[in-house]
Amino acid sequence: MRVLLIQPPYDLHADDERQAMPPLGLGYIAAVLERAGHEVRIIDCVVEDFRRVVPRPDGRRRHGLDGNDLARRIDDFRPSLVGVSCLFSAQSVAAHDVCRLAKETNPGIRTVMGGAHPSAVPEEVLADPAVDFAAVGEGELTILRLVEALERGQDRPTDPAGLAFRADGGVEVHRVSEYLADLDALPLPARHLLPMDRYFRYRSPHGAYVKRHPCTNMITSRGCPARCSFCSIHTVWGRKFRWHSTGRVIEEIEHLIDNYGVREIQFEDDNLTMHKPRMTEICQTIIDRRLELTWTTPNGVAIWALNEHLIELMRRAGCYHITIAVESGSQEVLKKIINKPLDLQRVPPIVNACRKLGMGVSAFFVVGFPGETKADIERTFEFAMNMGVDQACFFTATPYPGTALFQQCVDAGMLSAPVDYTQLRVGRPIISTPDWTAEELGEMTRAAQARFYRQTAMRRPVRFLAAGLKKLLREPAVTSRKVRDMFLPVGRPAAAPPKRTIALPVVQS
Repeated sequence: MRVLLIQPPYDLHADDERQAMPPLGLGYIAAVLERAGHEVRIIDCVVEDFRRVVPRPDGRRRHGLDGNDLARRIDDFRPSLVGVSCLFSAQSVAAHDVCRLAKETNPGIRTVMGGAHPSAVPEEVLADPAVDFAAVGEGELTILRLVEALERGQDRPTDPAGLAFRADGGVEVHRVSEYLADLDALPLPARHLLPMDRYFRYRSPHGAYVKRHPCTNMITSRGCPARCSFCSIHTVWGRKFRWHSTGRVIEEIEHLIDNYGVREIQFEDDNLTMHKPRMTEICQTIIDRRLELTWTTPNGVAIWALNEHLIELMRRAGCYHITIAVESGSQEVLKKIINKPLDLQRVPPIVNACRKLGMGVSAFFVVGFPGETKADIERTFEFAMNMGVDQACFFTATPYPGTALFQQCVDAGMLSAPVDYTQLRVGRPIISTPDWTAEELGEMTRAAQARFYRQTAMRRPVRFLAAGLKKLLREPAVTSRKVRDMFLPVGRPAAAPPKRTIALPVVQS
């Protein structure tokens, strides 16, 4: 069967930078389908027309391939099934647009949407008649079963685990009970179906730090046992931590070096270092084989999964910058509100250990949870200012579907129906509490971010200016606005009240 997998164009807000990295989720699915004998193509709409950015009626800008060009590509390949990725709820408009476009090109095409958004709210996704199926959770085996069923002329697989679809006037959601236990059973992502040269040419990867090009991404593990209130990744990968073996990780690294000339890797794992013996073995193998490689962890590393010995090994193996997920400078907020298993006393020694080894450190913080006071938020800002990190990123708590925070906000009446998913982004507060309004939270966060940048500019002026110049050349408009806010912070209106889409009746299996 012919299967077309599509990464939709990306809808940017005014302060969003353009980014393009290989969609590894689609790469894994494509590899599994190819191994089973199916004909597969991948279209990453962002990298296929990276310079195209056009205004949208909702005030955002659509980045990537034009609809007419995409329709021609679909028509040329004539797929039986089109799979569309939707990693973030804020990008759901573009994902639905692609599904509708596929149906308009050929009404006989079946469509399936996968990723964090359809995994969290499959019934809402299937309210769109242009979407035939939603993949719930990790998609490789689910999509393979779907393709094989459609090829046999069936409407759906006999085993529908991991799928949601319309049936009997409602929506059936069949969540997986068991996730793939042996990740090594998966083939390497089908990067040969992606225009890798374009990613290398545009040099716009995830994260703020890239030392060497060509640079690309890898994922070596899945699943997170933590239950942080704001995180929805469990809807895709589940809560059990699973990982590729050391041999498989090294095989993929050497494949990237030998076939694509890669010199730097961004490990996008949510918990890269969770299993310390495995990470120790990976680092030691990189050292022993003298692999010419530098690498970073832009998605964040759990602090409780680090120690000084492992950090030293990571540094020797080529890691020059890590990002740590701290979230709050208040132990009470971490424990009682965020539900994050982190002891703040572990943070300074980890940062100091990195500094002694010459490693850069970034830190993520999230503020603005219901129950958090202004004093708690200011405590987080002060904690960040005194950490001695290269970059502190202040995000606002965002109630993504599938999170405990989302349900809390719905139950408390902080979100009104239907939710406008386009406003769900970490830099745009949308909830207010008795302690602060969304507008106040936004101003506090922007002021703290500007303060941190000014502080960094004074402490490390050469490094700060060099990094700023790179960003200015790549994204002049966005960078100019950030520089303006750093020195002349101005008020901005709060986001419009969000809305929640009403779902069809759901039958849970």
